[in-house]
Amino acid sequence: MENADDHLLLWDYAHIRLADIRHLRLEAGGRLDSYSFPAAGFVYMSGAAAAFRLNGQMHTAKRFHILHSGKGARLAIDWVKDELDCYFIFYKSSLALSAGPGIRRLLERSSPFQKDYDFVPDAPVTLLLQVREMHRKWQGAGRLERIQIKGLLYQFIYEAERQRQLTGAGAGRPDLVEQAVHYIRECYGQPITLSSISEHLNYSAVYVAKQFKKKTGSSLIDYLIRTRIEKAKELLHTEASLQEVAAGVGYPDLSYFIRIFKKTTGLTPGGYKALALENAQGSDHPTIRLRLSNAAMAVPGYIVDENHYQYNRKGDSSMYRNTKISMGAAMLLCLVIMLSACSGANSPVNSAGTGATPAAPASQTQTAKPAAESNAASTRIYTDSQGHEVEIPANPQRIVLQGNSIGDLLALGVQPVGVDRRFIEGSVYLNKEQNPAEDIGFPTNLEKLISLEPDLTMMGYALDKQYEEISKVSPTITFDQNMPLTERLPLIGDIVGKKAEAEALLAGYKTKAEAMWAGLHAQGKLAEGETAVVMIYYWDKTMYLMKTGGISDLVYQAQGYNMTDEVKAIEPPEGAPFIEISPELMHEMLIGDHLFVLYPTNSDAENSFNELLQTALWSSLPAVKSGKVTFIDSMWNYDDMLTSGMLLEEFPKMLEK
Repeated sequence: MENADDHLLLWDYAHIRLADIRHLRLEAGGRLDSYSFPAAGFVYMSGAAAAFRLNGQMHTAKRFHILHSGKGARLAIDWVKDELDCYFIFYKSSLALSAGPGIRRLLERSSPFQKDYDFVPDAPVTLLLQVREMHRKWQGAGRLERIQIKGLLYQFIYEAERQRQLTGAGAGRPDLVEQAVHYIRECYGQPITLSSISEHLNYSAVYVAKQFKKKTGSSLIDYLIRTRIEKAKELLHTEASLQEVAAGVGYPDLSYFIRIFKKTTGLTPGGYKALALENAQGSDHPTIRLRLSNAAMAVPGYIVDENHYQYNRKGDSSMYRNTKISMGAAMLLCLVIMLSACSGANSPVNSAGTGATPAAPASQTQTAKPAAESNAASTRIYTDSQGHEVEIPANPQRIVLQGNSIGDLLALGVQPVGVDRRFIEGSVYLNKEQNPAEDIGFPTNLEKLISLEPDLTMMGYALDKQYEEISKVSPTITFDQNMPLTERLPLIGDIVGKKAEAEALLAGYKTKAEAMWAGLHAQGKLAEGETAVVMIYYWDKTMYLMKTGGISDLVYQAQGYNMTDEVKAIEPPEGAPFIEISPELMHEMLIGDHLFVLYPTNSDAENSFNELLQTALWSSLPAVKSGKVTFIDSMWNYDDMLTSGMLLEEFPKMLEK
């Protein structure tokens, strides 16, 4: 009969050396014929249900399973329901020289290193993370990494044995939410999303989000943010730099860390540290009490500045370095933090810098046909840009939009309930602060999407696996937000049941645009055949020539300016409306009769641009010499219907400045 204490004693006296780590993935219906263990080892199974035999004994696995056997053991996997990942962890053991005769006799009677056993882990994610980390580091590991892997192996053995004993004692298994909380507390320093946690737990993201909210009253991402800020507060009492603190709690973007720290605590990181030091003065042994707030906090959108537009280098990046703590205390705190972690906008329309893949080429057809007769009055079947046939409301009332086509919906009289608010805050819309649409962030916060309960989600672009996740929340269609306004607006109008209104808007726009150009010609502000170049300039001194999209779509209309041969010849990357040029090429590329310069109105951009204005190259440009340079705030560089309509009113005024 197994004596757990004896086995633990032998583990304690043993030297364990990792021999190999292997990963095997079996697809649905796959099998593994009899496989012989080259050394004692564990097998961690993660994924689908499976039937396997260990040394001839039949077993079944569901989702997560661990087995152990000695050298020469034979494992056969006879059947896999779905995709199954198997991690083989082989090790070699030997008793320490300090082991006395009694220990050696105990090993001869009952060796834990040769024993067959299997169990369902109590907290499977903890072990899965350890296994994956070992496997990742084992690939091409050097001598230094081997030392770390040895430590990880001992952690895995400890955790596996601990969970096996709990299982044997009949301890209750942690529920889904407890496992998610444990995952966050262990791995807050790593990139974490709702999708990644759900994948580790083998549940859908929608189900995890709902269960977490139901049990805790807070969203999973809110809890993650609070955990990271809690850990950041601890690290702020060390000599770590602010950048090191931010990276250590999962925020490699320092400016974003400062913003979210202030949003969560009301203080900048430096301000928090200064206040803590002030409170600690006068005490020989100050204690900083860290308490996790139970107050619900809104999740800020993840601001990814797709084309530098909202870049802000200002912020609290200084650290107070007059703190004195003992070396022992500092080392202890750092060790605790290390062990608790897992080792570990505005942009032009049709921007190429989003990192997103357009939903489909603009030429792809999208059609709608009647749904079943029972639902014909309220729903219909729509075929989107990626070929999905989706049953959508005939007149959707709660639309969530992923993308930059917000102005198209607003122009059609459709108020979405959720959008990426960067495209509102960086727009020229009137009363934009009062727009009630809630922020879904970037990338789209799936929990926020769920809470909005949309009856239709429109995706102007799709990141990896997004459609699969979002379509579980609501009817979801994709469209290409990079299509020209004349093609995109009727398509969006068709989706939301306002195709006639869309066509009427475009007809009105065309009439007003023709009248505007006729007026400019009549006033002598635009000569027949006059050429123009549209340029974007950023704070980091990069410049681009625009060929399509935004301001260019207006400037190069048939009655407007002509495109220069140099601009006609450029070929921007696929899906992009512009191409980068170097300052040295200004005299070759910026040679139109008129020059339109777009730049963000912030101090960094202005200072950088003022430097350009002082150069000889700039002064030699034809448009500069003739005084035909028009500076335009980059907020106008959208081609949505709302902005385009407003631009017709403003463009003549811009030419007068």
